Amino acid sequence: MKRWLVPPAALLLAGCLLHRGPSVPEPARGPAADSLLRFDQSRGELVSAKAHEGFAELLHADVVYLRAGVPAVYGRDAVKDLITAPVPGTPPGIAWEPLGGAVSYDLLAGYTFGVTARPAQSGPTHFDRYIAVWRRAPGGPWELAAYAEVDAPPAVEANVSPSALTPRPTSIPEKLREATAKVRAADSSFSDLSDRMGIGYAFSNTIADRGVLFGNPRLVVGPDATRDLYAARGNGTALTWHPVFAWVAGSEDLGYTIGEYIATLRGPSGAAVQRFGKYLTVWQRQRDGTWKFVVDGGNPTPKVADR
Repeated sequence: MKRWLVPPAALLLAGCLLHRGPSVPEPARGPAADSLLRFDQSRGELVSAKAHEGFAELLHADVVYLRAGVPAVYGRDAVKDLITAPVPGTPPGIAWEPLGGAVSYDLLAGYTFGVTARPAQSGPTHFDRYIAVWRRAPGGPWELAAYAEVDAPPAVEANVSPSALTPRPTSIPEKLREATAKVRAADSSFSDLSDRMGIGYAFSNTIADRGVLFGNPRLVVGPDATRDLYAARGNGTALTWHPVFAWVAGSEDLGYTIGEYIATLRGPSGAAVQRFGKYLTVWQRQRDGTWKFVVDGGNPTPKVADR
């Protein structure tokens, strides 16, 4: 997999502190990765010129979108309706700053993650984060296949059809069925590990060497930094989840899962409190054939969607 990271100046722009384990040599950047970086950075110009219609032009037909306050939404038409729903206190002028990502070996899939700057009606600009998975046909433009807003304002008055709350039926090519099943199984095993051994153990043993977590207010990179993060947080929360959708690139080295999680913690009274949400996890096949995640994030859902 070709991989790149944006220089630290971009991190400083968003007020994020990078925390990582031992340095790992970075593979050379290639034209495909650079093109995805430039494309991601240019989204703000397109949206500024065409508002929501500009963002909608980027959507893949089978896109899935994760916004706080509503379940995951599948399909271009439904996502168009979602992104035109008002977000409180957010005027036009959103900008995106990618911090890193990669492209698959076949150069037809990739992912980016970064910071979103949202102007406020009053007060300072609000910074949140995002994860984006991109796909394209040979010779075609990049399109958003999956997108998760992290720490962003929730949707309000979103009118989403119930049929858009489940994955769209897709035909998986025969040669990709085994790889897709392995990615989905890796996600399920990841959750099982969290249930049996705790969140910190599961995340630090499933993250790739250069994998990224959004650990407020910093980016956490790699297993060692992830282990330190959860050791500092303690063991007050239990987290389980299950994948509901999985996809793998044609080169079988990059994939992603969409799923739903339940976080159980103790409230002020000591009683157990459950919080529900959904997530987007991007997976990379390792040299030994196993899959580890390279970026993971999600947002809350008020309740588990009715099926």
